[in-house]
Amino acid sequence: MDFFKVNGKKIKAPTELTVSPEILDKAERTVDGTMVVDIIGTKRKVDVSWEYLSKEDMTTLTKTIGGDKFAEITYHDNATGSLVTMTGRSEGLTYQPHYDWAKGKIMWKSVSVSFTER
Repeated sequence: MDFFKVNGKKIKAPTELTVSPEILDKAERTVDGTMVVDIIGTKRKVDVSWEYLSKEDMTTLTKTIGGDKFAEITYHDNATGSLVTMTGRSEGLTYQPHYDWAKGKIMWKSVSVSFTER
């Protein structure tokens, strides 16, 4: 079963996947100092992390996200038990290079990225 895809390309199932609401608001103060908040909308934020990713999966991930690009992600939703697709902007990609001496190849450790719904 597929657990995570970016722009239709399958990537190894994430170690952790968290979906949370992100509230979009506009806050201002009136003349007497009272704060007034207008709720503009609510969007989903999906935080994804992997303990280790292969060079191939890391290449797929970095080529499809970043900058001003929007990516279509498909992830397994535990609440419904089905796959959910959303278009979002990625931010905060972090990772560490790691050399796997047993396999003789480079891996990527502690990979994490967030997607905010468009």
